[in-house]
Amino acid sequence: MTKSKFDFTKTISSGGNPHDYFGRVTIGDPSIASDLLQRYADPVLAEHVDLNNLQAEPTQFFGPAHPVLGPKEVILDVPYIAHFHDAEQKSEVLIVVEHKSSPNLFVLLQLAVHALLSLYKRWTDAGRPSSRKKFRLPVPLVVLLYCGADDLADEILYFQDIFDFLPERLKQYVPQFRLLIINLRRFDYDNLPGKPETQAVVETMKRAFDGTLADHFPDVLERLGAISIDDRIMDLIANISWYTGRVTDITPEKIVETVTNVVKGKKGIEMAEMIKIGIFQQGKIEGIINKILRLLQLRFNQVPDEIASELNTRTDLIALDSLFDLAAQCNTLDEFSNGLK
Repeated sequence: MTKSKFDFTKTISSGGNPHDYFGRVTIGDPSIASDLLQRYADPVLAEHVDLNNLQAEPTQFFGPAHPVLGPKEVILDVPYIAHFHDAEQKSEVLIVVEHKSSPNLFVLLQLAVHALLSLYKRWTDAGRPSSRKKFRLPVPLVVLLYCGADDLADEILYFQDIFDFLPERLKQYVPQFRLLIINLRRFDYDNLPGKPETQAVVETMKRAFDGTLADHFPDVLERLGAISIDDRIMDLIANISWYTGRVTDITPEKIVETVTNVVKGKKGIEMAEMIKIGIFQQGKIEGIINKILRLLQLRFNQVPDEIASELNTRTDLIALDSLFDLAAQCNTLDEFSNGLK
């Protein structure tokens, strides 16, 4: 068996957030992303853009040395480059798929910044050309994949709606920005469009937020049992199983039973055991990190974001135990921060 690429420590790149990680690692599969955009998004997208040949872009565009962002990093959930069907249209299309679980008007501001910064980086990397004959920016399209438990108001579509009062004649001078929203709440479980792997991802996301994922975990994996279980699908099964274990109260025994029913033989047993260990290990890591942050908060009243971000990159339990001791003994936050380096 080819060793699965599944690695629970990847969640650290999402700040330990299992929802963010699951969205990135699943929609980060170009085959699933292509199917999702064609089957769930506004048909106008597939009408004009070739969604069958998506090219994955790096998810992280800006590092800690950025002059505007300072120590912060901007991470796009899942960016892809595509092309128009019309061969005469030379511009590329930058499709950014962002996975969100709570309706928030200021999500528009966040996504606008993400898209514009990625375009700005492309322009500066090209030497800041001033002619469209030498350089064409890709057309930015931001897709909001929403699967939260609350209703998504239509007003979240428009950037101008961030401003409570905007005179009609002034609107033309205020930047306009509209999201392409895929609201998964509008799709019934019994009639989910797309390929089995797309259906499995969508059902997992939806059930995670309506509280039914643990009970219907076997139904989710059953969608994948009907297709060929290659390495890509095994990674998907592993990620769905891990995610279910992290966000529900499902028992490890139920995960093992369900996985081994879908992935037969020794491969299924090995995968189920790996997932069970990963869930337990990640829980211990997050538990120690939370204790360190709580201890620092109690001792020094605040914990800088830089320290919290750095802690969330650590996966070695022995090293984390030592950092807990340091948090209890250090005299200042600077002393603790130096111990992180």
